[in-house]
Amino acid sequence: MGTYRFKAGRFEALEKGVVTERPLTIMVNGQELATMMSTPVQLDCLVVGFLSFEGIIEDLSEIASLEIYEEMGLAEVTLTKPFTPPARRVFTSGCSGGITFSLALQQYPPILTDELLRPEQVYPLMRQLFEACTLYNATRGVHGAALSDGEGLLIVAEDVGRHNALDKIMGEALLKEIPTQGRLLLSTGRISSEMLRKGAYMGTPFIISRTSPTSLAIEGAKQLGITLIGYARGDSFHLYTHPERILYTAPELTPAR
Repeated sequence: MGTYRFKAGRFEALEKGVVTERPLTIMVNGQELATMMSTPVQLDCLVVGFLSFEGIIEDLSEIASLEIYEEMGLAEVTLTKPFTPPARRVFTSGCSGGITFSLALQQYPPILTDELLRPEQVYPLMRQLFEACTLYNATRGVHGAALSDGEGLLIVAEDVGRHNALDKIMGEALLKEIPTQGRLLLSTGRISSEMLRKGAYMGTPFIISRTSPTSLAIEGAKQLGITLIGYARGDSFHLYTHPERILYTAPELTPAR
């Protein structure tokens, strides 16, 4: 059966793609680490980023081998060191069932940087993100994320899970040796505390989203020195934390005649 749209009192055939969602089980040294729902693209980046974010690896050199068996929904990782699976799993607020092993923000030092952002930079960057998200444009069923230098996009990733998209960004950055510190992190999804934690890990002083942050994300951004921007749509956005990094000069008022 095809897909149909009901509009103006009638059904019509709808030619629209549907996003693919499949489980991926990550095995490390023969032991199961986690199973997550994901979009089966850039799976090597997803696995590497997840391992890095969760502290399973500190450096890419700790991965002796990585094999992705897409049809089986399996990723087999062999490390150069012993591995014991974490005892505690936290199911996050992420779509498609995000998983983490720690929610602590205290382990990250505050981000200190002289980087500034002009308000007029925000919309062009978000527009670039949406233009680069080919799966989103085809299906409207995934989240997009990007790492930016403030002018263009360095890495773009898409996934049915917004957390997975950031994992793919981190993984590709490691695999291609692209520094994340001092960059901007863009996302189409909600910025929750665990999303903020990933930004803190990457050392990004700016996190910009098309949608809202949560209360914990705002409190965390205050502590960690992250400028948090939400509802970036058109020529407007909401600024939640650290406005001192926004380079803004108020327009001069025209004297009344």
